[in-house]
Amino acid sequence: MKTSKLFGIALVAAMLAGMAGAAPYVVMNNGKKVVGSKIRALSNGDINLTTDMGIRTFPKGSYVQAVADKPAEYDKAVAAYKAKKFDVAGKLLEGIMKDYRNLGWDVQAAKLLPQVLLAQGDAEGAVTAYSKLFMLAPEEKKNADMAWGMRNAMLKAKQYPALIRQLDAVAANGSRADAARAQNMRGDIQLAQNNVELGALEYLRTAILFKDVRDAEIQGEAHYKAAVALEQLRDPRAKEMYQIVVKQYGASRYASQARGKL
Repeated sequence: MKTSKLFGIALVAAMLAGMAGAAPYVVMNNGKKVVGSKIRALSNGDINLTTDMGIRTFPKGSYVQAVADKPAEYDKAVAAYKAKKFDVAGKLLEGIMKDYRNLGWDVQAAKLLPQVLLAQGDAEGAVTAYSKLFMLAPEEKKNADMAWGMRNAMLKAKQYPALIRQLDAVAANGSRADAARAQNMRGDIQLAQNNVELGALEYLRTAILFKDVRDAEIQGEAHYKAAVALEQLRDPRAKEMYQIVVKQYGASRYASQARGKL
């Protein structure tokens, strides 16, 4: 199974976790949570919440969060995505983003939509969808799954100069693990352009310069992809790299693939 597909499945599972239905509510600026039975976001940013005492209006700026009960369309969209009915899933998610704007589920739908678009082969559309997500919920830029999802979409969309600028920023300001992950993606960029030798060098840089990063997934990826590139170059060191993946990074998703090469 390809890495991008595994990422999509894992992302959906994470998003579904803890999403059981609950009554709609509003969290006020003072932290007080007001629960109701129905909720509606108005075009001016106000929120109408139906409570036991009637409809209560929360003017824009008087609340920090407004959340609706999970729409049935969301589960239908997830089911359609899993069934590979991507057109159906995309339309349902776009509808949720429109009908549940400012009610929490617009963000949840916006987080899943890029994966649907990538599954359809629309990488440019996925990049646009991620950009809209970050405008809708700027805090999602700090979500590693979303940030790297965006970069993966940029890679598939062949937006290399913009992606390299992002990777430079990650290397300069991010953690060592993020910098190592960025280094791996530099190799992906080279391979995507059929620069096999340069790609191998980028992966080897991760393996050598980021030895202190002991994340099995990151190092397993670096060593496995370096081995694949070296194998294409008919370099005998490829076998040694496959062995390292199996022996040292057996917890990574690349271990079974490396084992099949030995």
